[in-house]
Amino acid sequence: MGDSIITFTSDFGYQDWFAGVVHGVIHEVCPGARVVDLNHSIEPGDIGRAAFILEAAAEDFPPGAIHLVVVDPGVGTARRALAVRARGQLFVGPDNGVLDWAFRGPELQIPQLTDAHYFREPVSRTCHGRDLFAPVAAHLARGVAVESLGPRIEDPVRLERVSCTEVGGALIGRITYIDRFGNALTNIMAADLWSAFRGIAEDALAVHLGGRRIPGVARSYGDSPIGTLVAIVGSSNRLEIAQVGGHAALRFGLGAGDVVTVRHPSARGADAGRESDAE
Repeated sequence: MGDSIITFTSDFGYQDWFAGVVHGVIHEVCPGARVVDLNHSIEPGDIGRAAFILEAAAEDFPPGAIHLVVVDPGVGTARRALAVRARGQLFVGPDNGVLDWAFRGPELQIPQLTDAHYFREPVSRTCHGRDLFAPVAAHLARGVAVESLGPRIEDPVRLERVSCTEVGGALIGRITYIDRFGNALTNIMAADLWSAFRGIAEDALAVHLGGRRIPGVARSYGDSPIGTLVAIVGSSNRLEIAQVGGHAALRFGLGAGDVVTVRHPSARGADAGRESDAE
């Protein structure tokens, strides 16, 4: 190996040297590694956001890619450090739920990182991203077998996963993520829409949130005038709410946890109570 892709996600930001030295440690161990910075602008300690970013991005990388995620508010405590083989890829990070998407894959292999031979010594009390996780990711890039890193565990920390639900002919979900453009990504996947409204054209549906009704699921942002609030299936295969040419979250006060309901107009009478709750 030696030229493997290592993605790097953290809450380190760009004002300090923290993200940069992780690159340095990786290249010291594996000079040929190709490091891809996914995101370092996560709010400090926001495990859920980091887990979402990993889930949204990992499938766009080839088999064998290594995903390094360091959002680690428990650094220096008894929390475990893990590597994961799943979904044809490798994952490295703290055992706090940040790798939850990997744990949902089949044929898991999850060693706890205990072999200090693969660490950078001395290991700092406050920067395991540099001294523990980065060198382990680099050794994996060099071809070290994941099972050699430590004993296998069966009980990684998981995040609570809230799925959309189908009630009375309506599909009810929530906003889970606001992206840089102000688009509100939901937990309603494209497959959920197709399953719930099989045979119904997308433009015949209606999306309700915050007292607003959005007619249809758009084919593109550009199909509606500037300023229009639209619903569209985005690049992560999730239903998202966007404002054409604007910032939907700021303009309409959208935030994580807000209820989003999708229904066919014919289901309105059967589920009027639920609709008023969503709006």
